[in-house]
Amino acid sequence: MRVGFKAKRIIKMVALALAGVAAITAVAFGVKAIVGYTKNDLKTINPSFEVGSLGSDGKYVADEGSLYTKEAFPAVGLQVKPDFDSTVDYQIFFYDDLDNFIESTSVLLESYSGGNHDAFARLVIIPRDDEDEKISWTEKITYPGQIAIRVSKTQDVQYYDILKTHMRKVVNVSDLLFVRGDISTDIDGQLYVDFDHHDKEIRCVTSRQVLAVKGGSTILNTYSSETEKGAVGILQYKEDNGKLSFICRSSSIESSVVLEEDTEFIVLVGGIQRISDSGYVELSDFQVNNFASYIQLTKSK
Repeated sequence: MRVGFKAKRIIKMVALALAGVAAITAVAFGVKAIVGYTKNDLKTINPSFEVGSLGSDGKYVADEGSLYTKEAFPAVGLQVKPDFDSTVDYQIFFYDDLDNFIESTSVLLESYSGGNHDAFARLVIIPRDDEDEKISWTEKITYPGQIAIRVSKTQDVQYYDILKTHMRKVVNVSDLLFVRGDISTDIDGQLYVDFDHHDKEIRCVTSRQVLAVKGGSTILNTYSSETEKGAVGILQYKEDNGKLSFICRSSSIESSVVLEEDTEFIVLVGGIQRISDSGYVELSDFQVNNFASYIQLTKSK
């Protein structure tokens, strides 16, 4: 049986949606507000596109009907804006500085802006009405021309290897991206973080980045309702010869945590507890994607 163009496009979009199971669903169909960047902070870039696509693992997939950036580009402060009359959709894949795949957005129709993901990205461009489903040499030029890509002029990024993972340093709570995950201890007593973007049985979230702080500052999970309250756990670190040295782990429910005076960096773990029995609730995708907005950091004077 011959599959028609419309059916093929539906199949393709379903495949891309599955690739976004680990996606940032909060930005699926609209504009995500950017924090801390103005037009003067950004520059336009024109990465090179090749015929092909990316799979759910962030790796190359042969596809004659899509375009992708073979080389990852620095993406701090990333903004993507399609033309008003654009005929393409797009998807963003994020990577760390070792080119390890971190996550992807879902397929996007409108503008995207966000500065809280890892330092590098690749884009996939998906034409909407390309009936032959093959990218011609002219389309290889015209399709990328329908999307403006801007990034911060300053790509100042730093990573630390802690908790058996690779974490980027950020300086604002609003830059933190939380995903489903928990801090555990291995047989040697070492702490590690086990991330799982889509296992809703994990009833807490952990920051994907390490936050630079001032010692003596206070942290509070401000989430509150008639039946629920916010909880937060804090792993505190100081820098020692370019590496992070663990100080202590603190936690609190409904009250502030005062950081140690020599604390310079923290990793946050959080959740929401029922007031009735102190059990942790299953977090919605909305709560996970917006968890940073519940965290209040008060800097010491």
